[in-house]
Amino acid sequence: MSAPEKKPSYNAGRRIRWLLVAVVVVAIAYTAGWFWAAGQVDAAVDAFEANRSDRIEIACPGQQVRGYPFRIGVFCDRLELATADGQIDVSGGAVRSAAQVYDPRTIIAELDAPVVVRDAATGRSYTLTWDNARTSLVTAPTDAQRVGIEAEQAALSAGEQGRLAAADRFSLFARMQGTALDIAARPRGLSLDPSLTAGRALPAVGLDIDVRLDDWQTDWAGPVPQGSGTANRLALLLTDDRGIIVEGPFSLSAEGLLSGEFSVRVVDVPGVLAVARETFPEFAPQIEAMAASTPTQEGEPEDELTISLTVREGRVFAGIIPVGRIPPLRLGGLSAL
Repeated sequence: MSAPEKKPSYNAGRRIRWLLVAVVVVAIAYTAGWFWAAGQVDAAVDAFEANRSDRIEIACPGQQVRGYPFRIGVFCDRLELATADGQIDVSGGAVRSAAQVYDPRTIIAELDAPVVVRDAATGRSYTLTWDNARTSLVTAPTDAQRVGIEAEQAALSAGEQGRLAAADRFSLFARMQGTALDIAARPRGLSLDPSLTAGRALPAVGLDIDVRLDDWQTDWAGPVPQGSGTANRLALLLTDDRGIIVEGPFSLSAEGLLSGEFSVRVVDVPGVLAVARETFPEFAPQIEAMAASTPTQEGEPEDELTISLTVREGRVFAGIIPVGRIPPLRLGGLSAL
């Protein structure tokens, strides 16, 4: 009978040593890769600042790339922007950004308040402040870029004039969809200084803005913003269940004249008319006459009303009856984006 074979001894110590060596090698390789990526990010930010010099000059004093080991982001002591002609100057607080190393396309950023905008042409300055603001950004692919901004207690002030506008909450989202740009904004508790409303004291309101701009880069971002789009929802909310909602396609001419076919829905007609009488007493008879002459559509609640309006180069018609005029819209600031 043959002797049993002897099993090789299990050398646990050697295996642990090899495992430690492997961990060290991976850690060194990962660290080298992270710092290489940090250098690429740093260079990309510098290149972006240089390439925008034809329209906007951007500076990020104290620029650093941080976040090792699991994040990567750009930090600055402050943010400085200026148009190439020196007419507009913008300065903000410290910048902090971060992206996960496994998803560098998605960036979360914070900018400290205040942001000060100076207009050399008028000599005026505007200050924007907020609490708990955060920005999210998806940078690629190029036809699906999106950005979101959320803030609480946002306020806009102008020099010695003081506060012009304030909102309890504010959110803004923009998304590239092929050649179109989707924009959504939702301020809540929005109040405006009477100097912006021809001396009228308006109640605090909420807004729901959901708009698509067609051919964004060729039309709307040109030297003279113009083109077509769709108002998916433009809502003025006096309360959560009272307000005015506008929907429909529109276009804007080179002269800033608006045209379009709009459906205007009034929710809680008595409540909206009560606010209209108090805020715009000189227009209350026309508003009430229009409401009385528009029949309620089948299946529509008794306290709701839908009106079809046509706008032709700024002139507003209810059917064939002219009801008002919209002044030219100036969107020159879009060309600098």
